[in-house]
Amino acid sequence: MGSPYNFMTNRVCVTVWAGFIMFSLLAFPALADEVRLSNGDRLTGEIVTMEDEVLTLKTTYAGDIQVKREDVVCITSDGDLTFRLKNKEVLIGRATCPGDGRIQIVGVRIGESAELSLDELEAINPAPPPPAITYKANITAGGSMLTGNTDQAAAYFSGGFEARSNRHRFTVGAKYAYGETHGVVTARSGLGRIKYDLFITEKLYSYANGLFETDEFADLNLRSTFGLGLGYQISHTERTKLFIEGGLSYLDEDFDRDPDNKYFAARESLGLNYYIVAERVEFYHLHEFYYSLEESDNYYLWSEQGFRVRLVGDFFFNFEWDYSYNRQPAPGKKSADSAFIASLGYALNF
Repeated sequence: MGSPYNFMTNRVCVTVWAGFIMFSLLAFPALADEVRLSNGDRLTGEIVTMEDEVLTLKTTYAGDIQVKREDVVCITSDGDLTFRLKNKEVLIGRATCPGDGRIQIVGVRIGESAELSLDELEAINPAPPPPAITYKANITAGGSMLTGNTDQAAAYFSGGFEARSNRHRFTVGAKYAYGETHGVVTARSGLGRIKYDLFITEKLYSYANGLFETDEFADLNLRSTFGLGLGYQISHTERTKLFIEGGLSYLDEDFDRDPDNKYFAARESLGLNYYIVAERVEFYHLHEFYYSLEESDNYYLWSEQGFRVRLVGDFFFNFEWDYSYNRQPAPGKKSADSAFIASLGYALNF
């Protein structure tokens, strides 16, 4: 059994610590930012950001609260915030309120502060600016193999790359298909595209493009087109991207055994990407149509369309139908070609 002295000593220590804790709670209340409104209301919480004329305050009692900037007359903060002014200057510090419509930023540099009007603020904790150039790439591959009574193999590869800045866009794409049956080649074709866009306005742009194709079984060594023209982005949202283009091109078809076919053509192109299910199932279509300006009955159409289904992460399943039509094919060859392709792909944005 402990002595009365130890008992009294422990009791005094507990009392002292309890008193110290209560004093701390009273003397140092919970830290919080404060936003005072023009109607006199005071909102406390954590200032998250202020952009697009809206201030977002994170609270424990009502979640995130959004307040119109025009209603804010005073801001104070317990920690450092990043302030971007309308003149694009950036200040970092703690906010105090010297008066309605004013803000003082303390700690811009050690021992210094800046006082200014709230009207001079453009944003608080703004999102980082987008990169000057964005890149996108994708690659898909598919194939099949049958052995036994049927000896057949097929392979398909495609890839694309896009670099985009505010006024410039550069894209390239390529496809290759190969097939054989009982050791005999039954399909071998390839396609390449290259294009440069210069944006005149947000939606209107000029372009220069090239299209290159080869198909052993269409007697085609190389079909090449080069063109210039104008394009217009009808829609460019996360869900729908739609554009149309028109211009002048020169088309050169180099056949293996037959005379070459060359002519100037009017070019029309349309592209559509549409998410049927947001961020999950996408329909896409792209075609290029060349109409001869030298022979009224000569034209060429190339197109691709299909569905992409996002699987896990950046992997997707792709089902595509490629179709082309040449009004004047090599003698003995058909005008229309179709390919139905199922493949697995990977997309990358950086």
